[in-house]
Amino acid sequence: MIKFTKQYLENIFFVTAAFVLSPYFYIVSFLNKLKSKKDLRILIIQTAKIGDLVCSTPVFREIKKKYPDSYLAVLVLSLTKGVIENNPYIDEVILIDYEKFDGISNKIELIKEIKSKNFNWSFSLLPEISNNIVPFWAGIPNRVATTSKYTTQGVKFLSIFNTCVLEYKRNTLSTRHYLNLLGFIGIKKTSQKKEIFTTKEQNKKASRFLKKHSLENNDFLIGISVTAGNEFKEWLPEKFTQLADKLVKKLDAKIIFVGSIKDKQIINKVQSMMNQKSINASALFNLSEVPALFKHFKVFISVDTGSLYIANAMNVPVVDIAGPINIYEQPPLGDKCEIVQKKISCSPCSFMIPPARFCKQGHRQCIEKITVDDVFEAVLNLVNQNV
Repeated sequence: MIKFTKQYLENIFFVTAAFVLSPYFYIVSFLNKLKSKKDLRILIIQTAKIGDLVCSTPVFREIKKKYPDSYLAVLVLSLTKGVIENNPYIDEVILIDYEKFDGISNKIELIKEIKSKNFNWSFSLLPEISNNIVPFWAGIPNRVATTSKYTTQGVKFLSIFNTCVLEYKRNTLSTRHYLNLLGFIGIKKTSQKKEIFTTKEQNKKASRFLKKHSLENNDFLIGISVTAGNEFKEWLPEKFTQLADKLVKKLDAKIIFVGSIKDKQIINKVQSMMNQKSINASALFNLSEVPALFKHFKVFISVDTGSLYIANAMNVPVVDIAGPINIYEQPPLGDKCEIVQKKISCSPCSFMIPPARFCKQGHRQCIEKITVDDVFEAVLNLVNQNV
């Protein structure tokens, strides 16, 4: 039975209105194309979470590398803006605040804002209803978007309003797909290297934090993130406790737990069960500051979450407790990574499109079967290779 939630009714409104009003918006788009200047004014739409935004950073660099005089704006969630706050390739960051974005009138206000900026190209990296509606209603003449056979019918219907589309094929690296979208503006040869930038003040803050805790750069600092924002992907706190104790005892590691203020309680729980000392850095660094701390880590250990991709972008050796994730679509890249994953019949079940929010089998064996020894062995492999 269909639940007529507020979100569902809003989607129905936008799908219906898009088709009814499409002649008007096509005319607006055509007129904007006639008036459009030769200078590129590009809008990138990436409304996914932290990890996806980190994987999108090569797009910004490659655009500016090919078209240094172009104007590049990025539309992101306000919660993720810290990832690109210091990015030198971006001219403007446009924010979506979920509280302000809620409701039809607020979405229309956002469309008006984007329309006023006279973009002539837009790239919607992920297939969503709003990502198809916003550039069309804003009258952007050249609209590039991702399509997928795994999206909802509403998204599929609305994809016809884009001028260029590229289907996302399962098992394709997400970063590679994002970069392939740039082929529509003549960008072919690209690098998949992810980048996050820090300021001098942020680096000083990280150094002060280490000094406060009597830590040196030559200490074996290991960062650990114990949450994923999705319980389906999370390892048991008890296992993180055992792992952290083992790392301290066997490798003389200094453990720093990282996370947002929401993670503080579970980190405190892990620390309270530990026999060894550790440091809780949760909520002490905001999203734009935390990469400066990550620079000092010799290894970073995490389930699949945004922090993992930040560490990978900072060239930190990482251990990815992958669980249900399709590792061919969004893995940490480079030779400084170890992926810990159990092969079971129903895995992987979480993809870039769509991600999974719960275990359909009800057992979570893909994550539960990963042992402390499995992860510790992965750390040893990284130590032998990189440290």
